[in-house]
Amino acid sequence: MEEFSSCYSCGHVTSEVAAKCPKCGKRLRTAKQVRRLGWLQLLIGIFLVGLMGTITYNLAPLMFPVGETQSNGARFTGTPEQAQLILGLFGMVIVFGLGSILSGLWQIKTGRRNKWLFIIMVVLFVALILFSWFLRSALRGA
Repeated sequence: MEEFSSCYSCGHVTSEVAAKCPKCGKRLRTAKQVRRLGWLQLLIGIFLVGLMGTITYNLAPLMFPVGETQSNGARFTGTPEQAQLILGLFGMVIVFGLGSILSGLWQIKTGRRNKWLFIIMVVLFVALILFSWFLRSALRGA
C-alpha cells in the first residue's frame, strides 16, 4: 500500500515526502501518524463508554425512585428532574465516547481524518459543556 500525506486544512493529498503542504503551507500528516492518532482516539472512546456505562448502570437504580432508601443504605436526595439531568449528562458522555470510537475507527481504516466527523465531535463537545453547565446551574438552584 502506498503511503501518502494529507493536509487537514486544504485537503491536499500527496505521495511525496514533505513536512509542509505545497498548497497552504500547513503541516502534513502521514497516514501512519493519522492511524496512530486514530488508535489513541479509539482507546479514549472505549474508556469513556466503559467508564460512564458502568457508572450509569450502577448509579441509575439508586436514583429512581427518588428519596427512597435502598437495601445498602444509599439514598438519592435530589428531585426527579435532577436525576434525569444527571443521567442525561452521563448519556451525553457516552454518546461523545461512541463518536470518538467511530472517528478513531475511521482514521485507522482510511489513514485520513474526516472533517464531518470532526465537526460532529466538536458539536457534541460543545453540547456536553453546555449541558454540564446547565446541570450545574440547576443543581445549585435546588
